Amino acid sequence: MLSDTSSKYNFELNIERLPKGIYQIVFSWDRNILKTQEIERFTRQPELGTPKYYMSTTFWLDAEESNSYKLLLDSTYQQAELEELLLAKNGAESIKMAIVSDGKNCETYNEYLALVDRYKAKNRFQKDSLRQAAVHYNDLKLFEDSERLNAFLAKDWLSHVEAALLREEINFMKNNIDSEVIPNIYQIQVNSKDDFEKYREVYNLFPIAVKKKLAVWNRNN
Repeated sequence: MLSDTSSKYNFELNIERLPKGIYQIVFSWDRNILKTQEIERFTRQPELGTPKYYMSTTFWLDAEESNSYKLLLDSTYQQAELEELLLAKNGAESIKMAIVSDGKNCETYNEYLALVDRYKAKNRFQKDSLRQAAVHYNDLKLFEDSERLNAFLAKDWLSHVEAALLREEINFMKNNIDSEVIPNIYQIQVNSKDDFEKYREVYNLFPIAVKKKLAVWNRNN
């Protein structure tokens, strides 16, 4: 884990000794606005300190491909505007961040993130529509219909959206199977026997050397 404090637009970290792979970058700063539940927690456990604003994303890092990485946001934000978004429910998801470089693998990984983001947006949009329908059913005292929709909404992903995303993920991984990025994405996604079955057609396309590394990883996890 590397950390730094910066008040400038540019900062430097020595990445030469870091192995290539997927990393997470987190930006945080002090927050002086507390939500009701946070005030209660702070009263009970002041030693934990006040909450912070957090923004994060993942990216592909490879010092051999590039030693310069740039953070891009989807818009130009004033600090107050950014903080207001981060305080809102799921607000951090509305702020699109990307770490870009001139490396091919970094570009491939960002294409994968964009694919997932599209489906997250689709999932949120369709959930919003279902919430409106659930409220309407409730107003009409059609409680069984309302409960049925709320059961769908309780899940992180709507089943049909999740299935469509899985298909897109698999196609993306197969189309880029020779990229160093794909085994890393595969490792993140496959954490159980059921996951393995979902992504089996991707695993079958990996070269023997990659399969051997994944077999070691599976035994260790």
